Amino acid sequence: MATYDLLKGLPLTIESYSLEGYELKFSPEFTRLTTEFRLEGGGETGVGEDVIYGGLDHIALRDRGPVLDLAGEHTLGSLAERLDGLDLFPDPPEREDSRNYRRWAIESAALDLALRQAGRSLGDVLGREPKPLHYVVSMRLGGLEPKQPETSARLVDVLDRYPG
Repeated sequence: MATYDLLKGLPLTIESYSLEGYELKFSPEFTRLTTEFRLEGGGETGVGEDVIYGGLDHIALRDRGPVLDLAGEHTLGSLAERLDGLDLFPDPPEREDSRNYRRWAIESAALDLALRQAGRSLGDVLGREPKPLHYVVSMRLGGLEPKQPETSARLVDVLDRYPG
């Protein structure tokens, strides 16, 4: 059975949601913005992070506030169908692929909320045993300043701090 088929029937109740913005200044020319969707229901909170690249898209979302009609009794599948009919951007996004990233943020928050409301882990729902996990750091080799040459110095610095 496909993974989504195991998840789409999970029930969840959304009473409200909020947005939490984050900013990290890397250089005078570049500040990274992200926004968390925090879905609330049944005394639980599910969180998903919108990691789209367009800073103006984050600002427009935060300025608009939590106006999407997400409240109600759902399954993950029925919420996904509801998202099909909603425009998740107050203005057209800077990049068209941002539509998927924002949707994934909401669906991630919904999955988190559904699992918390059910008192189950993702592994339990999928019938899988947890195994050790290794993370990958994806980073550019060039600096954050315009026209800065690519170098492995940043990568070596990360490896020095986190060997193995």
